[in-house]
Amino acid sequence: MRHRKFICLLAILCWACAALPIRAEERTVGEGQHRGFIVHEGEQVLKIEVVKPGQTIQAQVSPQWNVKKGGVVEWTLTDSDGAPLRAASQHQPNEESLFLEWTSNSEPRPDAYRIQIQGKGGSFPGEILGQYTVQLSLWDQNDADSGTDAPETYEKALQLPAFEPGVHIFNECFISGTADIYDLYKISLKPNHSLTLKTVPAQWYGAAKQGIVRWDFLNRSFKRMKGGQSHPPDTSPFMVRVFHPPVRSGSKPAIFYLLVKIEGDVSLVYSLLLEIQEGR
Repeated sequence: MRHRKFICLLAILCWACAALPIRAEERTVGEGQHRGFIVHEGEQVLKIEVVKPGQTIQAQVSPQWNVKKGGVVEWTLTDSDGAPLRAASQHQPNEESLFLEWTSNSEPRPDAYRIQIQGKGGSFPGEILGQYTVQLSLWDQNDADSGTDAPETYEKALQLPAFEPGVHIFNECFISGTADIYDLYKISLKPNHSLTLKTVPAQWYGAAKQGIVRWDFLNRSFKRMKGGQSHPPDTSPFMVRVFHPPVRSGSKPAIFYLLVKIEGDVSLVYSLLLEIQEGR
């Protein structure tokens, strides 16, 4: 009798445990490779410990399945309030790597980012469907040697520190079709000076031949003066040359803007070269 009661009690306990939701497990991580289990109705949360303003979060995620069919894993990159920023899902037998990418705001908000890993498609709560691998990288953004991301509005466009005659080179500017879609720069040119501007695509990342970068050179009134575009893996420069004639009174500079816009699942590291000379 006691043996039968014990079996009944054990069965009820197992049923109750199966009916209860599995609590999310959270751990704080930094750059590097992180592994864990994909659990049916279970959620793993990787809290990224420190993300500086202007940094780009790049998470390469991939599953390795134990089950023969039905397994699903959902990847979600969220802010500190849980709002989704990037999301993707994979179904067994897909084990290809995916990228979740986001550029942090120029202001220090949100105060944390998380990668949520949700398993589905199993037979019972807690079933291990497979393992996951997350390769986490944090890229310092340094548009025009500013130490951060170039803003995305004309009012806050990043002033390029190139005022005197000479050649001014700014390497390792970064733009991403999955996060940092626009870069805006402001250029000041003194009267009786000419400007030659070159934008040079250096390194493409992501889906080859499935993206485009647009270059627009605009005047003070935001009127487009010249435009161009680049496709991966093209590294040909976009170039424009202007002259600001002498001004009768005062030394008011001419103001120009460079708008860089990217489309598609690609990222680009590019350089800016400004040559300023007196006269034409």
